[in-house]
Amino acid sequence: MPESDRPAPVPDLGTFMAADTPEGKPRLGKVTAWDGEFVHLQRPGGGGAWMAVPGELRRPTGEERALIRVLTTPVAKAGRVQQTCPESPVVLSVGPVAPAVAVPGCATCDAAAERERYSRRAYDHSAAADFRVEIRNHPHGDPMPTRRERP
Repeated sequence: MPESDRPAPVPDLGTFMAADTPEGKPRLGKVTAWDGEFVHLQRPGGGGAWMAVPGELRRPTGEERALIRVLTTPVAKAGRVQQTCPESPVVLSVGPVAPAVAVPGCATCDAAAERERYSRRAYDHSAAADFRVEIRNHPHGDPMPTRRERP
């Protein structure tokens, strides 16, 4: 039997092989199957499968083996990084904020103070702060001048 008619040896399953391409960049793959005519290969690190004739395949060079190692090495799962502070955290308030004090005789302030106490009992501290601001900003002096009507 002439040398050219002899079938090419089929690479073992799981081995990495290379195939030269017309572009000059070799195609690398891991042998996953052989159907009698074609060798089925999968790209290193996963990806699309491809087929080649056993005679077109060769062993990868040292540089190609290094690339295969890089592509098939699993990346370590990143654990949660412990955040550290160079100094202790700032404490914004140590104790509870004192309840609002309504101006005596002001119905608006009385209503806002009652709503603030209710919000504090319901642990709605945001609403309680809003009512304290309302009492603080509520005008109690002379009424604000209004716009004069045009004659």
